[in-house]
Amino acid sequence: MKISLTFIGIVLFLLIFNFVFSNLMISIASPKSFYVSPQGNDANPGTEEKPWKTIQHAANTLQPGQTVYIRQGIYHESVITTQSGNESQGPITFANYPGEKPIIDGDGVKDANTGFIINQSFININGLQIKNWNDHGIWIENAGFVEISNCVISHVTAGIGFVDGTHHFVLNGVEAYDFIIYGFDASPGGENDCHHGIFNNCLAHSGQDPDQNVDGFALGHGTQHDFELNHCLVYEVYDGFDISAHNTTLNGCEAYHCWNSGFKIWQDQVKLVNCLSYRNQSANVELDWNGKPKTVTLQNCTLVGADTFNIWINNGSDSLHMYNTILADGKNIGLAFEDKNATNYQGDYNIFHNSNPDRVIAVGYEDEFSIDQMRSGAWTSYSGQDQHSLVIESLSQLFIDASKNDFHLHSHSAAIDQGA
Repeated sequence: MKISLTFIGIVLFLLIFNFVFSNLMISIASPKSFYVSPQGNDANPGTEEKPWKTIQHAANTLQPGQTVYIRQGIYHESVITTQSGNESQGPITFANYPGEKPIIDGDGVKDANTGFIINQSFININGLQIKNWNDHGIWIENAGFVEISNCVISHVTAGIGFVDGTHHFVLNGVEAYDFIIYGFDASPGGENDCHHGIFNNCLAHSGQDPDQNVDGFALGHGTQHDFELNHCLVYEVYDGFDISAHNTTLNGCEAYHCWNSGFKIWQDQVKLVNCLSYRNQSANVELDWNGKPKTVTLQNCTLVGADTFNIWINNGSDSLHMYNTILADGKNIGLAFEDKNATNYQGDYNIFHNSNPDRVIAVGYEDEFSIDQMRSGAWTSYSGQDQHSLVIESLSQLFIDASKNDFHLHSHSAAIDQGA
């Protein structure tokens, strides 16, 4: 029995040693970083001294946890991922070489219409410029745990599209401009809803056609859910933020000079916090009816100078909860209820101003409240809301210089210490 146990112990030791040694050799033999350069060759080993030539060759080669650094230059190729990273070994990463700006350019590419297609999970892209594509700059389908950072997408039909159940993705500091359809869009294509996406400090601007219904940020129709947009900016598009996904929060986002609306909200449990929307042609914020009642919350927002409505509520079954929000300089109506029903509204500690002093609030376009009526308490008596809200006559009571779109509060602003 002693001999048998000793023999078993030796065998186990050899097996463990062989496993550890083999994995150590694999770790030593498998580099974490590879390189691509326009002057390279795909027959090279992909080292910094002997880089590959194409990004697609890197996509075909990289394993989980590995990174390809892409050198300065123009790459006339479409790239498609072929395998996923994973949680334990890490993502597969495509990154610019530090300090350089590689470009994936669709000019002259005959066999593809999209710059970068991601159909695998645990993929990171960092520091790339993608331009001149007849379809998308980046297309992401049925993928999870994708992170895109510090990229610029331009001169495309559409910027970045997420479809077919793409989930748990993060965008950091990504810019899209000069597009025809949208800058960023997550839609339920393929019958699977996208969910759990985060946009941080992203920018969409300069749609190509003012007559086209072009969105800056769009979360498409369906049962998509759980998105967060933090400090994102949009301007010179049709609709700035077109939100059709429930459980979505927009923190510190800004929309201005949109050809239609700054924030267009379709779904339930959407919250705008510390957002700024100004000088948009139709509305700064609109609640659009999608067939089911919803609740939208505005907290600590500033809405200034829309041509038609600062806020428009399309259907009386929808609810608006608004607190510590400034509605100012509306050219027509400040707060408009399309139906003759204001029971869907809850609000307080707001500040009301309107360039049209007779139409600060309109309910069904029949019951309307002027600056004087607001100040006398007629709106509070009518609605039971805004008991602590403030009515002002001049923008100079609030902002440093509204004429120059400087909406910071000056030192004696009526808004200071006004909130709950």
